[in-house]
Amino acid sequence: MIDGLNIGRSRSEQKTERPQVTQELLASYRAVEVTRHAVPAGKPIYFDEAAEWSGFEFMYILKGVLTLVQDEGNLEIRAGDYFYHAGLPERAIFRVEEDVEVLMVSSPPGFHLVQKEVSEMLALARSVEEKDKETEGHCHRLERLAILTGERLGLSGQKLVNVSYGAYLHDIGKVKVSSGILGKTDALTDDEWAEMRRHSEYGAEMLREKEFLRSASRIVRAHHERYDGTGYPDGLRGEEIPIEARIIAVVDAYDAITSERPYKPALGKKEALEELRLGSGTHFDPQVVRAFRSIVAEGEDGG
Repeated sequence: MIDGLNIGRSRSEQKTERPQVTQELLASYRAVEVTRHAVPAGKPIYFDEAAEWSGFEFMYILKGVLTLVQDEGNLEIRAGDYFYHAGLPERAIFRVEEDVEVLMVSSPPGFHLVQKEVSEMLALARSVEEKDKETEGHCHRLERLAILTGERLGLSGQKLVNVSYGAYLHDIGKVKVSSGILGKTDALTDDEWAEMRRHSEYGAEMLREKEFLRSASRIVRAHHERYDGTGYPDGLRGEEIPIEARIIAVVDAYDAITSERPYKPALGKKEALEELRLGSGTHFDPQVVRAFRSIVAEGEDGG
């Protein structure tokens, strides 16, 4: 070993059925951090404008494909390409077309800012699944389906980022609902239903405490509103409901119908889509139902 030469081998996390966002600090020295980021396909990612953080970032694409979404046309960035900035005039949002790994050289504290954001979000979502075992994997599935549906409806940029966060964390308020209610297999009492319904309000309150999740908080609060105004907690109607919440309502219902629970068997795609059709215009936004049905018909739902 040569004095002053440090060699490290990056240990990739064990592969799972559902790829995760990961960040790894490889090296840091004075004004430089070297990190590696892995992001699964379908997720939007972004780099903040200078008003939020004015540090330097150099990104080299190790594998996969990113698309930079721009008003003047999208730009595809592939393995072997690189880009950098030293203070963006506005937020740059990318769509991950294929699972990517990015090597980043940046000025501190870039890694710790990103790590804190992502680790907090994942910890919140995991806490829900630990309390309600029957929903394991539900957040990942909803995020993917919600993003696909949002894209089909023409959403882009920050709205897709909001859809991603809102879908992943839509049930986070259940951490404040008692395990006895969450795990109950018999019919809930009126009081228990009232408490269960509070989870959308609890979730919104929790997310408002984190600046980067404040936009997602209004989506989480509204994801049980109904298109005809009979939902909760605020009785919003039609386009009063954020489009992101209208999307989550549809994909949430579809995933619940096609998933087996202790109190009901799973139904097939055909039956689930029929349930959505019957609820179109009352429970659900008809345009969202149409967009989602087209995704399932084309097999893009992954089922």
